[in-house]
Amino acid sequence: MEEKQEIKENTNNTNEENTSIFLAQNKKEDDKKEENGENIKGGNLNYNNLMHYEPQTNIEILKEDRKKCDFHFKVIVIGNSGVGKSCLSLRATQGVFKEDFISTIGFEFFSFNVKINNDIVKLQIWDTCGQEIYRSLISGFYRSTELGILVYSVTDRKSFDDIEIWLKQVKTHGSPDCKIFLIGNKVDLPDRVVSSEEGINSKKDHGFDCYMETSAKTGVNIRELFVNCAITLYSKYINERKNNTLNEYDDNENNFNLKSGIKEEDNDCQC
Repeated sequence: MEEKQEIKENTNNTNEENTSIFLAQNKKEDDKKEENGENIKGGNLNYNNLMHYEPQTNIEILKEDRKKCDFHFKVIVIGNSGVGKSCLSLRATQGVFKEDFISTIGFEFFSFNVKINNDIVKLQIWDTCGQEIYRSLISGFYRSTELGILVYSVTDRKSFDDIEIWLKQVKTHGSPDCKIFLIGNKVDLPDRVVSSEEGINSKKDHGFDCYMETSAKTGVNIRELFVNCAITLYSKYINERKNNTLNEYDDNENNFNLKSGIKEEDNDCQC
C-alpha cells in the first residue's frame, strides 16, 4: 500500500510560536450567508486559519450523515454551562444557529466529516453538559478521547477562570497524549470581558495545542475550528504510523526474527 501524501506545514505562517493562535476577524457581508445542508468546498475556508496545510491541499467538508470513512477520532467538547458548546457543534455540523438556549443534560452526539488528501476523516463529537452538578457524571466520557475542545465565553470571566478545572478533568480521566484546543466563543457580543491577550497567554501557560476565537452566531472560525481538529488528528496518526514503520524497519535490520523459517508441525505425532 502506497504511503499517503506527507503532511505539509503551512508556509504562510513564519512565526512557529503563533501558528496555532487564530483570532476572530470581521467577516464581509457576503460571508455571513447561511449554508444549511450543503457540502462545503475547501474554497470557503479561511486557509490562514488552518494548521499545517496550504490552500492547494484537497480539503472538503462533507455532510454530517455520511457513514463511510477512512479514519474516525473521538472529540469531546467541554466547558462551563452557557458558553455555547452545543451552538458550536450545531453550527459546524448543520450550519444553523439557535437563539433559544437549552442546557445539555448528559451529552449530545454530532459527526463532522472532512475529506483530506482523498481520505475521509470522521470526528465523533461528544458535546457534554457544563453544569457543575453533572461534572462527575461525564468523567467516563473522557476515556479514549483524542482531542478536547475546551470552550469559554469571552463575556463570562468565570468560564475563563474555570479553565484549570476542566483541564484537570482531561488530564485525570483522558488519554495522556490527548490534544487540547482552547476556544474563546461569543466574540460577536459587545460586552467582552476576557481579552485576546489573556487567551493567548493561557494557551502558552497551559501548553494548549491551539487557541481560537469563534462565534457560533456569525460563523467566525467555526468550520476552521473543526477542520483544524481533523487536520491535527489526521497528521498525528500519519506521523505515528510513519515512525512505527521506521522502528519496525530498524528492528528487522538489527534483530533476528525467531519465528521466521519455522515450519508448522502436522497434527500427527513424529515421536
